[in-house]
Amino acid sequence: MYKTTNLPNTRLHIADVLRGIAVMGIILIHNVEHMEFYSFPEATSPWMIFLDKMTWNGVFFAFGGKMYSIFALMFGLSFFIQNDNQMQKGKNFTWRFEWRMMLLLVFGFINTFFYSGDILVSYAIFGMLMPLVGRLNTKTVAFITIFLLIQPIEIFQLFAALFNPDYTLIDANSGKFFSLMYESKGSSSLWEYGWNNLRYGQLGSFAWNFENGRITQIPGLFCLGMLLGRLRLFYNEKNNLRTWIGILAVATLVFFPVYGLLNMLPDFISRNEVLFPLRTLLKSWSNLAQMFAYVSLLTLLFYSSKIVHTSLMKLTDFGRSSMTNYFLQSILGSILYHGWAFGLYRYCGPTVSFLIGICMIIVQFYFCHWWLKKYTHGPMEGLWKKLTWIKIK
Repeated sequence: MYKTTNLPNTRLHIADVLRGIAVMGIILIHNVEHMEFYSFPEATSPWMIFLDKMTWNGVFFAFGGKMYSIFALMFGLSFFIQNDNQMQKGKNFTWRFEWRMMLLLVFGFINTFFYSGDILVSYAIFGMLMPLVGRLNTKTVAFITIFLLIQPIEIFQLFAALFNPDYTLIDANSGKFFSLMYESKGSSSLWEYGWNNLRYGQLGSFAWNFENGRITQIPGLFCLGMLLGRLRLFYNEKNNLRTWIGILAVATLVFFPVYGLLNMLPDFISRNEVLFPLRTLLKSWSNLAQMFAYVSLLTLLFYSSKIVHTSLMKLTDFGRSSMTNYFLQSILGSILYHGWAFGLYRYCGPTVSFLIGICMIIVQFYFCHWWLKKYTHGPMEGLWKKLTWIKIK
């Protein structure tokens, strides 16, 4: 059973920075993807073809699978801080947190109306398990975290295929749900567009998460964030910076061979039942290593360089308003790219969409800065907090 150490959980600005950077990366990916509407104008100029390909590959190499991982990691860290604060007051946070996740579930479905790839619903569902895991001692949580992050489903499918030549992969059929939403994304009717997102968006996301190893990775990252909170690694105390140097070194050493092997697999393995789970395994592990490299490097720079610290502190407002920014990118992206509004998917390739994403980040950055001069929380964060702590007679 976990017991609080009664150490103060002061505001972690590095967590706000990491959360802000994660949402920025997510915004860029979603813009390049046209908010999950993979319809692009045909580029005729060789230079434009080259730029589009470079932008697409560069964005997904730098951000794909890594920014979502940081966001999930910070979710687990936030749970620890909230839960530990309540434990220090002698209060049970379990039912209040479950209510908080129910609210997040509602917010997620509202967001799904505009963006079919919403992650808030998945976070709410997996988040409901956190109070149960949070009661366990640290060694048990560490074991659960490792088990989830080694991708047990993919390992099972890989060995099943290796030892059984007739084995067929478990198919969640995400393509079916995405195809059902595809035409409505170019539709001129907002209601048809939003209704199709609600009917098929979360089903498609769940199927896609299953096919890409995130069904276990998301709760694994939640648990990992909670563990890092218990170990107080994000505070500049004791030998934490040395620990982050070690994490950075290990993450770098793991990333390069795993990423290299990932790209070589199709040259040596032709059977899809073996290739697909093995590629998913290696991709998940390389993304995890790259994410750890980002987090450790940013944490080290934040605490050891005054110039970098001052620069990164400017991102804290963006990170403190992460849910607001996530909602805004869904609404703005839907208005810009999909058929019910401006329909820019007809005119913007990946490069132009990437530049639009940067403009979107700048607009949201200044909005957050302006808002937090007047209020202590972002609009969505403030609403979520008020509803979380509403008094029920």
